[in-house]
Amino acid sequence: VLVIVFFVTSSDSGSLVIDTITAGGKLDAPVPQRVFWAVFEGLVAIALMLGGGLASLQAAAVATGFPFAIVLVVMCFSLWRGLAAESRG
Repeated sequence: VLVIVFFVTSSDSGSLVIDTITAGGKLDAPVPQRVFWAVFEGLVAIALMLGGGLASLQAAAVATGFPFAIVLVVMCFSLWRGLAAESRG
């Protein structure tokens, strides 16, 4: 039961983020659009599980995690520069 609750809440937050990004930052995007992203996430996970099992799902997570880590480093650097510029004036 705990795994199901974890998956549902993670999928919901993931679809909210993707929906907000694709809606141009609007938080009140159409509900069918958010449902589309939730279903799409589920279909991708199912395809990965059926295609290669847990190993392919783990490989996909690692493959997408590295580029995301680079984005996070760039975001941290940008935040640091922004805070430094704001403190100067």
